[in-house]
Amino acid sequence: MRPLGLAVGPLTKGGHPSIAMSAGTEVYLYTGDGAGGFSGPTYANLPGAGIGGLAISDVNGDGIPDLVSEGVYIALGKGDGTFKKPVYYSVQGAGGLAHVLLADLRNNGLTDIITDSSGAISVLLNRGTGKYQDGEWTPVTGGAGCGVAADYNGDGKPDLAVNNNQGVTILLGTGNARSPFAPGSTIALANAGCLVTGDLNGDGIPDLLVPASGSMVAYLGNGDGTFTEKSTTATPSGGFVVLADFNHNGKLGFATSGNLLALGNGDGTFQTPAPIVTTPPYSGFQYVATGDLNNDGWPDLVLTDLFNDFIYVLINNQHGGFAQTIISPPIGTGAYSPAQVALADLNGDGNLDAVIASSYSGAGVFLGDGKGGLTYKDELADPVYSFQNPIAVADVK
Repeated sequence: MRPLGLAVGPLTKGGHPSIAMSAGTEVYLYTGDGAGGFSGPTYANLPGAGIGGLAISDVNGDGIPDLVSEGVYIALGKGDGTFKKPVYYSVQGAGGLAHVLLADLRNNGLTDIITDSSGAISVLLNRGTGKYQDGEWTPVTGGAGCGVAADYNGDGKPDLAVNNNQGVTILLGTGNARSPFAPGSTIALANAGCLVTGDLNGDGIPDLLVPASGSMVAYLGNGDGTFTEKSTTATPSGGFVVLADFNHNGKLGFATSGNLLALGNGDGTFQTPAPIVTTPPYSGFQYVATGDLNNDGWPDLVLTDLFNDFIYVLINNQHGGFAQTIISPPIGTGAYSPAQVALADLNGDGNLDAVIASSYSGAGVFLGDGKGGLTYKDELADPVYSFQNPIAVADVK
């Protein structure tokens, strides 16, 4: 099975981190034992969970985790790992909905729902009892692809930056229940890819780094929801991008799945990208993730090579390079043909673990030992086949 969506979080009240994986109208539930092991699957009915469109959160304030699909269907949890019959909320979606994001848009302690489609962002506002009302329909010229959230105008309300092939659109959070987003500034940039956000110049204001046509374009936030282009760094091999302080000097750099790493200068510019590994696979890497795998305070990398069925674990040597370990996932498991990576502490031991989606069948769970090692633990699989799609991990407690 190739999962349509995957989310990590407790499925029971006060429970251990568990995994929910959507396939068609069924969600496969794998209950965590707190030691990195999972039982199941059990099943929950939840239509509308498409590409990346699954989330876990307590949406009605009873302390029990619930399931939400991009559809938008909500299945309220019973507290024992089972869920009630899903309730459907009609949301306009030109060309169909894609992705779901949960956030407190009004700073009132209630979880609201955000979805995107080919032409707009739609918001469902939490009425306080697990019931939702349709929010303001916010058109986004050219549609919306990936998105990142931060307070871009400094008013304490979460904003969104979304990309499409024409550029980036900023949607400003208003805190107003009747109109939670106001159209903000736009950045014209052809073929803008999945962007990331972080403070690139150390002024406390979130900035943007946007892949586009073989380069990384940095935009510095002005603090009012607008941005100023600062630099363009050539990245001819393309790929997905992550931000981290790779040389531990307080300045964010970036790494790409195109096997490039560029250290930051602390002003929104970057040094010339250099290869991450000297002998990458001939087919290249497909995905990249970053986190501190050995608990030394320095960011490490995980890259996947799905064509050769390898996972590259790169531990920061604190001297400008990485110590490389190559993991070969067990053949025929949910970890085989590894694609996207999500890092999180799944068993509560303080060490980062990995959930790695397969482009072929399911996903695999790898437990971290806190020393940079990842050991295969469990498989998440079901008999349904679909296209390879994103996974996501978040703290939903």
